[in-house]
This record gives sequence, C-alpha cells and structure tokens, in this order.
Amino acid sequence: MGRGPSMPATKLFLAVATLLTAMPLSAQVADADEFLEFPIATEVSASDSSAIAWLVAQGDETHLMFARAPDFKPVKLISQSDVAGQPITSIFASPRGDYVAYQTGVPFNGAGDAFNPADLLQAPSATLWLMSVRPGAKPIEIGAGFSPKFSPDGKRMVYRKGRDLWSVDLEQPTAEPTVLVPGGGGFNQGIWSQDGQTLYFVQDRGGWSFLGQYTLGDEQVKWLVTGPNRLSSPEISPDGRTIAYLRWPARQHTISYDLTENQPFAVETVDIASGQVRTLYEPAGKAGSQLSDDPEGHLRWADDRNIVVRSEEDGWARLYAIPRAGGPARALTPTGCEVAETELAVADSLFVIHNCADIDTRQLSRIQVSTGREQAIPSADIVMGLARSTGDGRYVAFTGGDDEDAPLLRVLDLNTNQLALAEEPESYGYSHTFTAPPPQLVRIKASDGGTVPGQLLLPATEGPHPAIVYVHGGPPRQMFPGFHFASYYAKDFAVNRRMAELGYVVVSINYRSGTGYGRDFREAPGRAWRGASEYADVLGAGRWLQQREDVDPERIGIWGGSYGGLLTAHALARDSDLFAAGVALHGVFDWSWPSPTPGHQNPSYIFGVGDADRPLAFESSPLAAIDDWTSPVLLISGDRDMSVDVLETIDLHQKLSDRGVDVRTVLLPGEAHDIILYSNWQKVWDQSRRFFEEKLAK
Repeated sequence: MGRGPSMPATKLFLAVATLLTAMPLSAQVADADEFLEFPIATEVSASDSSAIAWLVAQGDETHLMFARAPDFKPVKLISQSDVAGQPITSIFASPRGDYVAYQTGVPFNGAGDAFNPADLLQAPSATLWLMSVRPGAKPIEIGAGFSPKFSPDGKRMVYRKGRDLWSVDLEQPTAEPTVLVPGGGGFNQGIWSQDGQTLYFVQDRGGWSFLGQYTLGDEQVKWLVTGPNRLSSPEISPDGRTIAYLRWPARQHTISYDLTENQPFAVETVDIASGQVRTLYEPAGKAGSQLSDDPEGHLRWADDRNIVVRSEEDGWARLYAIPRAGGPARALTPTGCEVAETELAVADSLFVIHNCADIDTRQLSRIQVSTGREQAIPSADIVMGLARSTGDGRYVAFTGGDDEDAPLLRVLDLNTNQLALAEEPESYGYSHTFTAPPPQLVRIKASDGGTVPGQLLLPATEGPHPAIVYVHGGPPRQMFPGFHFASYYAKDFAVNRRMAELGYVVVSINYRSGTGYGRDFREAPGRAWRGASEYADVLGAGRWLQQREDVDPERIGIWGGSYGGLLTAHALARDSDLFAAGVALHGVFDWSWPSPTPGHQNPSYIFGVGDADRPLAFESSPLAAIDDWTSPVLLISGDRDMSVDVLETIDLHQKLSDRGVDVRTVLLPGEAHDIILYSNWQKVWDQSRRFFEEKLAK
C-alpha cells in the first residue's frame, strides 16, 4: 500500500535534499502545507445486510460514505464543512442498510450541549440527522439528541434527548419524533431483544449499578441483577435466553480511584426467565481493563455455547473462551502481546486485530473459538482499527494505513480473505508524498535503565540537524511507524514526518504507561502523580539524541499534547540544559490541582489523586521544578477544553512570565481538547513550526 517513488529511494532522497537545499525555507513550507489535508476514515458502521457506512475527515470537510455488497462501490451521501464548528462526528447504519443516522456537533456533556469553536451567537447542540441511502435523498433533521440506536428489525431509531428516550418511526421518518420512554436517560449500554420490544440496560446508581429490563408499554422497570457492584457490557445470547455481563467492585467513598488502572472483575450470566445469576469466570487480581480501541469487544457471545472475554489475567490483553455451561477458561491468543479489537464474523469465528506477530505494529487474524485455531490474514497495512462486521458474517470492515497513507476503509471478504474494497487517498483528491525516509523502529535506553520503544524519522540531508522528541497523549496510547487510526494522532504523525522533511531528526517514543506492551509497562510503578517515572523514558530519548552524530546537541526540542504536554513541561522544567525549546499543547502542569470548572473531566480526579496524595502529586508535577525552567516554550490550548482545564495553561504562562522565561501562549477561542476546526489545526502547525524554526533552526 502507499505511493512509492518511481526511482530508487536513495536517489530520490538525494535529489530532494539537493532541491531543498536550494530552496528558501519559506518556499519549502508553502509548497507542502497541504500535507495535513490527508483523508482518514474516523468512523465505521456495518448493517445486517452487507452494507457499510463510514466517515472520512479531510481538511475542513467530513464525508459520509456508503457502499453495499457485492461490488462495494463507494458513494458519497453528504459532505459537511467544519467552518461553523459542526462537523459530522458519529454515524450509525440501520440493520437493513436503508438509512444512516449521523450526528453533527461535538457534545461535551450528557445533556447534548456542543462545543462552539466558531463562536456562533446561537450556541449549537449536538444534532441528529437521518439519511436515506437512496440516490438523490436529502438528510432529515431529527433535532437535538444523541446516542441513537436502531431496533433489530430496523423499523425504529431510538435516541436520547434530555432524560427521555425518543423514537423515530423509520416507516415515516419525516414525522415528528415521539417520546418512547419518559425518564429513560439512565438506560445506558442498552441492547434490544430480537423482537425489538424489550430493552436490557445498565443503570448507574452512584458508584454501583443494576441490570434492568424494560418492555415497551410497561409502566415500570424490572431489575434482573441488583447488588453492591458495578456492571457493564451486557450482551444477549443468540437464543435470547441469557444476558452475559461484566461485574466490577463498587466504589468506596474512602478511596480515590485511578480510573486508568485495572480492576478485579468477573464474567456473570443471568437467566432472563428465572433471574438465576451464575459466575463463570473470575480471574485473580486486577485482570480487568476497559482500555481498548473497542469497548464492545470486551465481552461477546461466540455462539450459544461459548462467551469470549478480553482479560489481562497474566498481565497481557488476551482473549479467553468461557463455556456457557461452566468450566475452565481457554486462552485463544498468546501471551506477550495484546488484542486491540475483535468482531464476531460468523458463529464461533472471530476477526481479531492484535500485535502478536510484531508488537510495534498491528496484524489481522481469524480465530475459531471452539478449537482455538488461528488463521493469519495477510495485509499490507501496518496500522488497523475500527473493525465492524456485517450481520451475514460474510464481510468485515476496518480501517488500514501505513507510513505514507492515513487509514482508510478496507472491506474484507471472509470467504476468500481478499479485500472487496481498499480505499486510496487519490479517491479523495489527495496525492501528497513525503520526501524524507520512512520511520525506523528503535529501542532507546531510559535514564533509569529501562527500554523505550520508539520510531525514528530522519531528514534526507546530511547533519548535524536540530532534533525533536515527540511524546503522545493519553497516556494509554501506542504510536506506530505509520499513521495512527485516530485522527488526532494521525495529524501528529504527519507533523513529525513533515518536520523530518524540514531537516529535524524526530524520535517518537512509546513511554511507560502507554498501551501495547503489557500491564506492567502501562501501570509502571511511580508513574504520573506518584513520581513521574515515565519521564525517565523522555530524558533517555533526549540523551540518546544528544549522542547521535547527526544531531546538534545544542538544538534538541520536545513537543506533545495533553499528557505529552505534561511531559514536555517536565523536560523543560527539569532539564532545560538538554531541551532547548518545547511546544506543549493543552498539558497538565499541576497534578495536585482539581479543576473547579463544572462538568470538567478533571485529570486529578481521573488519575485518582486523593487529598492525602496532593503533596506528592505536586512534587511530581512540572510546577515543582519551575524555578529551574529556562528554555523557551510555546503553550497552546482551546479555551473551552473539558479534558484539561485551560487554566492550567494560563497559570503556567503567568508563572513563567514572572520568572523571565520566554513563553508564548496561543488560546483557541471556544475550542475543545481534540481541536475541532481544521483551521485551528493549521494554526497549531504554523505556530509550532515557526517557533521551532526560530529556536532550533540555524
């Protein structure tokens, strides 16, 4: 996959190097700024009738695409500009494949309010639309609402609006929606019975939860499972008689929980008719993790005999088969690697995205649950995600990409293991090709002796060069030697490739507390507010660059967003003698500070900082070393960020300014953490490029 050069790579790089040397830097930049306009598939939805809908983001446009078996010819149903801050953000194909529901606007709370980065005087709401796939059809505006779900027969679409569940009759889609269940807003993780008359759901009761059953027309809810536990991931058996679900410990009010940590868990079933509850699987220790690309893939029925669960029983995210009748769990995937996503292809057969053949990239397999037999599926892609299977079991849709092209749609025919559709960027009018060499996989020694996986991006010209360490956000993420499947990190990868073209040596690191390398790596001792042990990986990367012959040791920078912004600040505060400049996007700079902004995600809370932990949390923050911070920094944040409070950036700006540090700060009005407007992505790139050019380039 990808668009390779027509001449040998070495000759091409030398030719480009000669050309770039003769061109002024401003011309080099102007000729290549379109690199951020790459198309990437950000959402995939499959129907029961071998139809696929997917969303492609490209520049300031989002394209709602559709294709149907057997030819899978892509059809653009509609495009939406983000200029008004209302791109298409979610899509849902109906079971019959005759409609696609989609949402415009980016909601930031459970009430459906949306971010307003375009500063509209009339603040927007998350809005639902219904689109027929018939040629010439126009979208039908349903109105304010979110979380749509189709009934299994495809006759009704249910969605949330306020505290109520509303319904759209798909036989008369232009008619006014009606209230289906008043006060049904707590019906979370809902699944329908096959006849579409009963909804099974989880309701959070405030630290514990119940599994409920509601039949349309009834005046009350029937509780199937109650007790002092939390429940999640309900799945109904193929015969419709049993619900399987995950059980987790309830929250204790005396404990501050790190919500990114593993927890003990169990797989249980409840017989719908009798209410009998059985525990089928309860591994020792904290084997349960809800960190994966596909939350629905944590638990699923393979058929009426076996349930498959994603568990970290031995410290690695593996798949286990559990007999419905009881008995020991069987491991379906090996240890020492991780399963990212699964889809049920047909009964007893799973489509799996994993990293078992190469831990630094992703691969595809098909696993028969009853026998454990695995069949590898060859692919030219090195990064895959967003897998969805059609109801007939014939096809699986997913996204795939490499070091040259961001992930686009793939449709795999499971009968032949051949691609029925493999999109290329040219289909969207994009033809940019990077001129610097592709990334190399590297292993770096951390400053405390550990090993840091990374990707090295080199310029085409001879050094010595300025250099940059890139640190991703999350931190439960894994970066690859190719475009990430998530749009935010795909843009970061493109920026790193462009920086290499402009003459920087760039190393992107997978520091401890990220995913892909096992629980011991992800839950490393002393991480985050407990001592910032992951900074040893960042420091090791900086020292590794410092020792390279092709790097000017006086011109090493660092950049990253969110958690990467935190680690960038750590580097500049602790080691300004090594890191000459940095760009920190919407970073956490004080672990001890709980944001007072209503509805805010609040990293201090998410990562479990309790009152007694605040002294250690502060000492583990960049602010604790701010008096040693001398290197210049560019700070960037959206001023309506609901993940990391913009006050973190404003506070740091003032403190650095008071100490005479060269600090520049860019605030993006109304913008969210993930940056909605493409024009703001362009601003981030332009400001960052110019800053590094000023501070690091000669």
